[in-house]
Amino acid sequence: MKQHLVLILIICACSSRGLGQSQPGPTPPDSVGVAMTMNAFVDAFSNLKWEKFTAFFADDATAFFPPSARMPYRANNKQEVLNIFKKVFEHAQKENPSAPHIVIEPLDTMIQLVGTTAIVTFTLKDPNLFGRRTIVLKKDYDRWLIVHLHASGVAL
Repeated sequence: MKQHLVLILIICACSSRGLGQSQPGPTPPDSVGVAMTMNAFVDAFSNLKWEKFTAFFADDATAFFPPSARMPYRANNKQEVLNIFKKVFEHAQKENPSAPHIVIEPLDTMIQLVGTTAIVTFTLKDPNLFGRRTIVLKKDYDRWLIVHLHASGVAL
């Protein structure tokens, strides 16, 4: 799981700054910061670390959830998004009481940077569903916050 994002992190660091060039100061290049944020987000989600998980979302975050969430409409702010995720966390805890509670293995991850916005797309394999995820983040000073999450899937 993490090896995929670590590889992306290394590729992004090299391609965004060039081999042998260093980034001045303690702030990593944006692509590295986004990759680090996504690694931490996946870890918090997989291990049901609620406090850490909630900190990744901006107050104005929105989300479209997969059919399994039974929420066909857009969640329109952080609280609405978290209310739905709270149910996901509770269900996952009941289904699998030991960590990792949810197996999340992002595949074919792509990070696109547009100024202070990052678009992260990846796929997930499931026996019955090919999951597709898009996460849009905005840079807020020195950290990246999720402003939109879109989860969909295609039956196999």
